[in-house]
Amino acid sequence: MLKYWIWMAELPGLTNQARLALLRHFGTPENAYYADAGEILLTEGITKKQAEALEEKNLAAAGKILSDCRRLGLRILTFQDAEYPNRLRNIYDPPFLMYVRGHLPPVDEEPVIAVVGTRKCTPYGENCGEKLGYGLARGGAIVVSGLARGVDAAATRGALRGGGVPIGVLGCGLDVVYPPEHRYLYEDVAAAGALLSEYPPGTEPDKSHFPVRNRIMAGLAVGTVVVEAPLHSGALITGNTALEQGRDLFAVPGPIDAPASAGCNRILRDGGIIVTEPRDVLSWYAARFPDK
Repeated sequence: MLKYWIWMAELPGLTNQARLALLRHFGTPENAYYADAGEILLTEGITKKQAEALEEKNLAAAGKILSDCRRLGLRILTFQDAEYPNRLRNIYDPPFLMYVRGHLPPVDEEPVIAVVGTRKCTPYGENCGEKLGYGLARGGAIVVSGLARGVDAAATRGALRGGGVPIGVLGCGLDVVYPPEHRYLYEDVAAAGALLSEYPPGTEPDKSHFPVRNRIMAGLAVGTVVVEAPLHSGALITGNTALEQGRDLFAVPGPIDAPASAGCNRILRDGGIIVTEPRDVLSWYAARFPDK
């Protein structure tokens, strides 16, 4: 039952890896809920402190989250659901559960491309992001982004204009619009594609959430394109995560003296795949997805 999934997901003191370990050991969160402390300690990797955290059996908070999801029209996708993408399930730290608004396409059958970049993009970065989003969508790819200001928003607008099925992965609850000026963009993505989050309704954005959600963006995608990023950019975290997950990493080159492009130029120097037009990405997957 979903309330046990939410109960485990929201227990303080448990890491995502601990939840997945409990799931492997007990088969379901419900079984873990009714297990005694001795049995819980038999779970590989579980510490005494984490076992103590499972002694909190109050389901009221889980019930409220379920009620909020019904009110807001959100679905809960658990790690064991058939709809849960295998591409994401097979990364090192897949999300225990996700909240979904809209229609999640069959990710495993699609050329999903993550398009990321700096929030403080230049007109060049914004223009490249929108053109790439448009061209990728027109070519049959699904664009996933974090819906942040700058490159993410530009790529998503382009994908929508190209008639695509975009996916937005948020670092807050699906009922919390961040940044606030993206309300209409949120609505458009939810109508045409899907919004995803690990965080329950009402969760405010926090800077610690964004590096964590980046692994979902990279994990859904076959490749990640960094459009514009300085050397210390969150977009580079997504790019590095993509490489760690064994995915392809692309970058758009920029002027050698432009700080906003320094991260992209470094990716290319280190062996990343150069992108100057959408076809550079699409052609990489033409044989793998011949029907697109």
